[in-house]
Amino acid sequence: MEKWTRKEYGTWDEAFRGLTPRIRQSSVRIASYTRELFVQACADSFAKGTHDGSARIRGKYADLAYKCGMYHQLGKALVPPEYQIFQSDFTDEEKSVYWKYMTDGRTLVSILQERGAAAKRKRGMPDGEEAPTDNITWLMLREACEQHMERWDGTGLPEGRRGDEISPVAQIVGLAHELDRLASETKSEKPFDEALEKLKGEVGAAWSPALIDVLTHAKEACRGVYKKYIHYTMTLPETIPLVEKREDRPMGLKYRPMVSDKNGSVSYYEAIPWYGGIADNPDETESTEDVSELLKKSELISDISVYFMYEAADAVLRLENCKLDVSGIILNVPANFYSESEQLFRINQVFEDEGISKDKLLFTIPESVLLSADRETAENVIEYLNAGCKLVLDGYHPDKISTEQLRELGFSMIRMSPELNLKSETAVQIKSLRESGFTLIGGAADSQNSLAWQLACGVVAVGGPVVGALACENEMIRDGLVREQTI
Repeated sequence: MEKWTRKEYGTWDEAFRGLTPRIRQSSVRIASYTRELFVQACADSFAKGTHDGSARIRGKYADLAYKCGMYHQLGKALVPPEYQIFQSDFTDEEKSVYWKYMTDGRTLVSILQERGAAAKRKRGMPDGEEAPTDNITWLMLREACEQHMERWDGTGLPEGRRGDEISPVAQIVGLAHELDRLASETKSEKPFDEALEKLKGEVGAAWSPALIDVLTHAKEACRGVYKKYIHYTMTLPETIPLVEKREDRPMGLKYRPMVSDKNGSVSYYEAIPWYGGIADNPDETESTEDVSELLKKSELISDISVYFMYEAADAVLRLENCKLDVSGIILNVPANFYSESEQLFRINQVFEDEGISKDKLLFTIPESVLLSADRETAENVIEYLNAGCKLVLDGYHPDKISTEQLRELGFSMIRMSPELNLKSETAVQIKSLRESGFTLIGGAADSQNSLAWQLACGVVAVGGPVVGALACENEMIRDGLVREQTI
């Protein structure tokens, strides 16, 4: 690996190219936010009561404000790429190297300014020394570099400046920088709105009340910047669901987390249908087993199953849009689901409509269904597997279906029957299945012993009462966000 050496930059473009792609991309976004905020600050007469504000917060400097946002991180070009993005595990020495980018940035900018001015006449200014200046353009760029991490209450860096001691343009660039960071990193369906609320909550501490007023008035203009560059950030737009989840609907899904280790890391969610509309008990629900005969007689299995697939697919999209680290959702479908010959077309339509991977939405198939399947149902199951659908064989007994048969059919994911849990021979069978290339899903964890035993056997995800209570979709998303933000 080529050893990094500190570079000397002769032009602004050279220095900007010395930043990592991620920093360059964020700088472009921050520059756009800065311009919108600066234009609004001019309209609001922001900082007009200060000497610097009255001289600098003027419409003629809007393009300059954009450059201040673009180049405010330029000092990071003077350190290796691995130190340009702050990491929580930095040592104290590495933190010092990182935070030095603000003062380094001011010095670098001043050098580039002097070199540009000296292109036609030499001034003999030694490298690394800043020339004093009253040039507002030069000062705004230097101050944006050095002071954008200062905070209104004096808790910022590098000098702990307080209130109006902070340059007005640096205040604006600092707010733009933080808006971009929050909108890019917040795990939520509405990261921009949550970023705004977070910043407003820091009024009087990190930001002056007048600056927050500027942000409020420029909200829609800044939202336009966010939408323009959304594909270059870590966030996605708000999910538009294909299923309307009204409070009075007669059926829906509840979700239970499935953990992958003793720390409770969630790798899947299991989606379990519920049915309401019970006479005299509107809040009571029934399971699929309770209404299976009714569904079969009324020939509603196909339509209801597709409804559940769309609802589960909506949930998958929300998990992805919130950047939650979850492998997918396992949907428990009605037992007679696989007897419907036209289902495969409708399944593929769900994935096409929602735009999600078939690896993200899995379906259970009870072992009893497979064992009692007629020829048409068996052919349907094989068609689903051949089409890339992920089917989890549920309630598996190794003595009833051999691994050779499973492999021939195309199964790769298995959930052992709960009655086999905590048995030494089952642990041996699970090990053999894993070594044969099968993925084991766990369930019915009704005690810590059952949960720990399944995890010790190498099951990739375990669900059950001890893992967590059934929750609605909104609760699942909320709990997932809380869990990830506390890691």
